[in-house]
Amino acid sequence: MSSPTNAAVLSEFEPTERGTPVGLPPYETRVPEPMNNYNLPSSPRLIAEKVQRLGEQFPTFANKSADDLEDLLRFEDLFQAHIDGLEQVQLMRTLEYELREENERLAEVNLSSEDELRKMRDSVAELQMFASSLTSRLYELVQEHLDLQKPYSPMLLLQRLRDEVKALDEQAETSARAFMAGDAPIESGECEDFVRTYKQLRLRYHSSEARCRLADAAYRSGSLSGVPLSLDR
Repeated sequence: MSSPTNAAVLSEFEPTERGTPVGLPPYETRVPEPMNNYNLPSSPRLIAEKVQRLGEQFPTFANKSADDLEDLLRFEDLFQAHIDGLEQVQLMRTLEYELREENERLAEVNLSSEDELRKMRDSVAELQMFASSLTSRLYELVQEHLDLQKPYSPMLLLQRLRDEVKALDEQAETSARAFMAGDAPIESGECEDFVRTYKQLRLRYHSSEARCRLADAAYRSGSLSGVPLSLDR
C-alpha cells in the first residue's frame, strides 16, 4: 500500500473515530527510538536465524508487509486491535480473568467464615488464659515438690546418718564411762544390764557405721539409690 490506510481498507478492524492518523516523521527515521541505532548483522546466516525466530515467536508480525507494519504504527486502534488478537495476550487475559475470579471466590469464602473465625479466636484466647493459669499452678507444684524433697536429698540423708552414727558412738562411750566411774559396788545384775545395753548400742553403732560407709561410697560413685540410710533397718 503506497497511500495511507483508510477505514475501507481496514474494515475488518472497524476503527473508531479515535483511529485518526498519527503524524509520523519521514520513513527513514520512523523506527522506534530504542532501535534507531540497531544494525542488522552482516552475516546472512544470522539474519536468517533472526527471521526464523521472529516467525516462530511473533508470526503475526513476521507475516506482515512493511506497509502493514507502517499502518500498525500509524493507527492506534489498529495497533491495539492487533495486540488484543495475539494468542499470548488472550492467554494472559484469560489467566488474569481466572485469577480474579478465584480471588473473588476465596474472598467470599473468607468473608463467610469471618464469624466462625472470630469465635474460634475468642475460644483460643480463653484456652490460652486457662493454659497459662495451669502452667503457673504447675510451677508452684514443682517448687513445692522441690521444697519437700530438700530434707530428703541424698546428701542431707547421708549427713543425718553420719550424725546419728556419731551420736550412737558417743552414747555408748558415755554409758561406759558412767558405769566405770561409779563409786558404789557393782552388783552382778547391774553388770549384766550394762553389758546388755552397751552391747546393743555398739551393735547399732557398727551396723549404722557400716551402712554409712556403703552409702558414702555409693554417693561418691553416683549410685546411692537402693542403699538403706535409715537406722531402723
